[in-house]
Amino acid sequence: MTTTQAMAGGRARSGGFTLIELLVVMGLLSGFLVMLVQLVDSGVRMFREGELGQALADRASQAQRVLADELTAIRGTTIGRDRDVVDDRLVVQVLPIGLPSKPDKTIARASVLRASVQLSVERELALIDVGITARLLAADPNLAEAELAKKVAELRRHEPLRGLGQLLLLPWRQAGDDEALLELRAGWFLPGQAIPIAEDRFVDPFTVPVPGSPELPTLALRAVTMPVLQDLLHFEVLLWGQTTKSWTANPGTGGGPFVCWDSARGGWLVSAASGGEFALDRGPESGNDPRDDVHPHAILVRCTVAQAAGGPPEGLLLHTLDADETTLHLYDGEAFPGRDSGGYVKVGTEWIGYAERDGDKLIGLRRGQRGTVAQEHAASARVHVGRMVEFVVPLAHAKDDWND
Repeated sequence: MTTTQAMAGGRARSGGFTLIELLVVMGLLSGFLVMLVQLVDSGVRMFREGELGQALADRASQAQRVLADELTAIRGTTIGRDRDVVDDRLVVQVLPIGLPSKPDKTIARASVLRASVQLSVERELALIDVGITARLLAADPNLAEAELAKKVAELRRHEPLRGLGQLLLLPWRQAGDDEALLELRAGWFLPGQAIPIAEDRFVDPFTVPVPGSPELPTLALRAVTMPVLQDLLHFEVLLWGQTTKSWTANPGTGGGPFVCWDSARGGWLVSAASGGEFALDRGPESGNDPRDDVHPHAILVRCTVAQAAGGPPEGLLLHTLDADETTLHLYDGEAFPGRDSGGYVKVGTEWIGYAERDGDKLIGLRRGQRGTVAQEHAASARVHVGRMVEFVVPLAHAKDDWND
């Protein structure tokens, strides 16, 4: 071999890679790419979780603002200001969601509130216009739109503004395929205002003991209310009365908050069918006696907001969940936003408490929580977590009666 040939062969060998060297380099690159993909995936997941958390926080704040604005307007008689008639009534009942006249045993229950409130000028004027319009159309159904508007404006000038009204708050199942989602509907009325329940039949919704009964049909209530909050999982109110010592004590027991209330103590709340048993009730003879009215010191609101309808599910059931099972299997527990140390989830209409998360399983289930009923859920059913907002609204007109 010549010197020139030897030099050329050496250059060829020094300019290439051996198979082992190539495999090592490819392995290093593959490891780097895997780490990069994991890092990007982790970042995307953290971004999504942060975005979801912020959206839930924003919706929870909005729910608190809406509810606080409405509940701080509640009014009532105080000591030394009793009136001749009961016109500042507060009634809180625990009734089946949707107010069916014959509820199925699986239908969850929630708080329904009726209260006397202070009305803003804008809201009272709007209610006055509605009332005048209804009267004019009842007298002349063929009244032209322009003439109707002129007559409404003319008659409105003679209507006094009192700033007094009535508020109705009731949870309702939200439209769509997801049974877990609720909306909170609200209606505002002038004192004594009647609503249509049938042709030529009207009733004051604040004089009927049980909403949803034949005296106050469900569809009539839906027609006179509007949604003020949507994509909810839960809504309830608790009340601090004269025997309450702690919000955390069991409701309905000595020292606990009240779950239902009738400030007139007029015999409305005497059974579960009527919305609960009010411990301070005195019977129908007290219904029109303002001297023995009782009003709570404060209202505790608990409201759980869900992801917006149509958003990605927090979790999905891997297997069918029977009504008596105590372990829930998730498709992907690692992606589940619920706490590992326990909490609550909602599947369909049922709230379920769990003790802890173990991988893809929620174990130590407590079925039928928060006024719901344990029932079977199909595989692939959505598992909701949501975010709870809890706050207290003090009432300046609290009034006790220790002469029971």
